[in-house]
Amino acid sequence: MKQWKLISLFLIEAIIMLYAVPKANEDEISMQDRLLFDLSLALLISLAILIRENRGERKSIAKLLLVCVATYLQIVYSSAFYEWGGGICLILPILQIIFGYTIFKLSHNVVSLFVGCSNLLFSTIWANQMFGILWFHNRSSDLETMAVASLYAGVGALLVVVISSIMIMKFNPKDLKSYETDR
Repeated sequence: MKQWKLISLFLIEAIIMLYAVPKANEDEISMQDRLLFDLSLALLISLAILIRENRGERKSIAKLLLVCVATYLQIVYSSAFYEWGGGICLILPILQIIFGYTIFKLSHNVVSLFVGCSNLLFSTIWANQMFGILWFHNRSSDLETMAVASLYAGVGALLVVVISSIMIMKFNPKDLKSYETDR
C-alpha cells in the first residue's frame, strides 16, 4: 500500500513540475536564472532528505547525491546539441533508463529511491523544455515549437513516471540486505 501512495505522490509531483517549469516562449535570460535557482533548490532539498533518511551512511549519501546531480547532465546535453533538431530528444529516454537503473541500484530505502526518481523527473522536464526554449529563441519562433517542446516534456515525464513506478514496485530492501552480506 505504501508503494501505491508513493506512486500517486510521484504522479502529483510530475503534474506540478510540468506546470512549474516555464514554457518555451519564456525570456531566455530569466530562464537561465530560474534554472539555476530551481536546480539548486531541488538539490538542497534532496540533500536534506537524504541526510535525514540515511543517517550514518555517508558513502551511500554521497553516491546517491552524485547520481542525482548526474541526472542534470540531460539539461547540458539538450542545451549543447539543440541545433541538431528534435532527434536529440530521442536520446534522452536512453539516458533516463541508464540513470533510473543507477538510482535503483544505489538506493538503500524507498525514500532514497523516491528522491533519486524525483531528481530524474525534474531534470527530464527541464531538459526537454530547455531544448524548446533554445529552439524557440534561436531557430523558430512559432507556436508549433512551443507545442512540440511541451509534448516532449510531457512524454519524457510520462516515461520517467513509468520507469519510477516500476522501480518503486520492484524495490525490496530485503534483497538489498542479502546482497550486502554476500559481499
